[in-house]
Amino acid sequence: MKSFTKTCVSAAVACMVGVVGFAVLPAAAYGEQSNAVTSVRSFPGVIEGGEHLFAEASSVSVEDDIDWGGVESLDVPQTKSQAEKDAEAAQKRAEEEAKRQAEQQAAAAATASRSSSTAAASRSEVRTSSDSGLAGGASLDYSIAPAGFNPNHEIGDVGNRYAGGNCTWWAYERRHQLGLPVGSFFGNGAQWAASASAMGYWVDSTPRMVGDIMVFQGGQAGSSWGYGHVAIVEEIYADGSVRVSEMGSGFAGGFCSSRVFSDTGNYQYIHF
Repeated sequence: MKSFTKTCVSAAVACMVGVVGFAVLPAAAYGEQSNAVTSVRSFPGVIEGGEHLFAEASSVSVEDDIDWGGVESLDVPQTKSQAEKDAEAAQKRAEEEAKRQAEQQAAAAATASRSSSTAAASRSEVRTSSDSGLAGGASLDYSIAPAGFNPNHEIGDVGNRYAGGNCTWWAYERRHQLGLPVGSFFGNGAQWAASASAMGYWVDSTPRMVGDIMVFQGGQAGSSWGYGHVAIVEEIYADGSVRVSEMGSGFAGGFCSSRVFSDTGNYQYIHF
């Protein structure tokens, strides 16, 4: 028992000083021998650093002047949502469209200004109703003038009041280009002869000069049955036929200058 006790004490000491293993052969295995054989393998009693294995972690000190930065100090590029990108693109397109429209309006205004100046210059050459001898510039024989003709008649011109592209609109414009008088409210094409005659213009059935207004009654030469037609005499040939210029829905709203008429006596003409 004394040997066994010594063995147990040795094992306990070995565990305390870092023994990793031991082997004990009990005394009973060798009979009643008083001195038991023991085998003990020991290691150094101190494990360097072992006292820190289960130590509680402690914080380290931090210097007060260290700048760790923050979210607001990070240089991170900003990104935009798809909705924001779409809104910016739409705004850019709107600005470009507004710029384009402004340029178009400016160009249209400049064109209108030039047209107005040209028209004003043309109309300044037209004799007004206050002039004496309205038909003084025409080489016409007044002895054959129709009854009711008044050389100093009212013109009735307050600007082109006819629908653009129509025959009446063109007749008004062309008369002004040629420096000839024309009324603003002669009515539809078929009514022009009667309207001009009532105002004192020279109206008959003979083409006498370039610029005469040729009046078509409804259905004549393909004119509208309801509105009639008017054209401007551009040339008078030796055989009495005439070439006219004209506009109107019957000509697809275009300008025609190639129609020639030989049956001139079937129409009426407004001279002065």
